[in-house]
Amino acid sequence: MAKKRRRSRKKKNKNRRNIFLVIALAIIAFLTYWYYEEIQSFFFPNQHVKGNFSKLKLEGYSVYGIDVSQYQGKIDWKALKTEEKPDFVFIRACAGKNHKDTKFDYNWKQAEKQNLLRGAYHYYRPNENSTEQANFFIKTVKLEKGDLPPILDIEKYSRIQNLPKLKDGLLNWLQIVEEHYGVTPILYTYHNFYLNTFVHDKRFDKYPLWIAWYNTKKNPNKIKKDWVFWQFTDRARVKGIKGDVDMNVFNGNLQDLDGLRLR
Repeated sequence: MAKKRRRSRKKKNKNRRNIFLVIALAIIAFLTYWYYEEIQSFFFPNQHVKGNFSKLKLEGYSVYGIDVSQYQGKIDWKALKTEEKPDFVFIRACAGKNHKDTKFDYNWKQAEKQNLLRGAYHYYRPNENSTEQANFFIKTVKLEKGDLPPILDIEKYSRIQNLPKLKDGLLNWLQIVEEHYGVTPILYTYHNFYLNTFVHDKRFDKYPLWIAWYNTKKNPNKIKKDWVFWQFTDRARVKGIKGDVDMNVFNGNLQDLDGLRLR
């Protein structure tokens, strides 16, 4: 009987180890999926190209710009314009339902003063009400003729709702903002999020895509052929800004870019 009990205990212990192993592997798989971008940048740091604005030019493209937020601190917009001459700038306006970017008013006015083509974007918080977020963006941003369309930045999944509900909220934001400004908003996200969330959902096809794809060796054509903007590095250096900044390329020429302006 003692031997049978020992065998039974060994079998139970083995089963427990197998269960723990399965759970551990599931957790590792989940974390790998969730933090794909961070893991990729750790193992493949060359994907995030770093360098001066004037030198980070990609073959086949001629129209370049940057995107900024409060994290760039106080920008010397005159130096940025005269030294770098970006073709466009995207400026973060707000995040969620109540956070206004602390540098938005200054950046927005200075971009206009320097006669730079500007666009405003909203950082979407997936655990907050989409209608409140859309209304807060509208309250914050007064777009004028000549500006670029409004932009929705989505980078994270929700902890309190499933993916279909999250996408319904994103569509709600996009529709409210489109109705208010009378122009189709631009959708920003990183490539893995786009492939897992939007690629097979035709409801999002109408929205021009601004995609983060930190790979200067290959363009994002395999992800989506008609992408509009491509954020290809978050480590550019420009005159007028201390530290790194995101750099983007437009999929077209200056005349095409002009066609995006609000009329």
